[in-house]
Amino acid sequence: MMPLRSQIMRSRAFTVPELLIAMTIMGIVLALAVVEFAMVFNHNALTTQNVTAEQNARIAMARVTNELRQAMPDFTDFSNGKPVVQPTAPPPSTAPGQSTVVEFYRVDPGPQGLSTSGAMPVDSFGNPIPCYDDERLTYDPVAKTITRTISVVTNSNCPNANTTTDVLARNILNFWVTYQPYIFDVDLETESTNGQYGVYDLNSQVALGYKP
Repeated sequence: MMPLRSQIMRSRAFTVPELLIAMTIMGIVLALAVVEFAMVFNHNALTTQNVTAEQNARIAMARVTNELRQAMPDFTDFSNGKPVVQPTAPPPSTAPGQSTVVEFYRVDPGPQGLSTSGAMPVDSFGNPIPCYDDERLTYDPVAKTITRTISVVTNSNCPNANTTTDVLARNILNFWVTYQPYIFDVDLETESTNGQYGVYDLNSQVALGYKP
């Protein structure tokens, strides 16, 4: 029969080497779990920022192209029939240059333009001669914004000068417009709202509704 002392020694807890080995294994497992959690967190943050950058790009592009679609020649004040002031169309067989400023004419949305609340001016033949605006889209690389400036083109029917400026789009890293006769080619690149991780590039074309 085994002595009582031997039975007590055999029923004791882990030895120090065994505890050290268990603690080492547990430490490795916990370290791997922390690394895995950090990777999941970073991946989630990267995905969120990429989606935010894409949303910013699509919103900015929608706003810019919506403005460009309104470009029309101002026959009320000018006879050249050119809807776009800048950038200018290149000569034939010449590649168009990129510009960060776009300026064009559009019909004023007020009472003497597109609004139905007033009477649009007409000439002696009954042809409409609405008021026009000079609209300029300008990219600011420091503020990372596209600014819209609208000035009424004044004449005898539209004597009240008025200029308004607002921010059309934010978080813009790059913005270029090339112009061929009656076609705008728009490129813009955006970042996420907090300026980290995601960058998204988007391109679109706008064909003007007017051709001589």
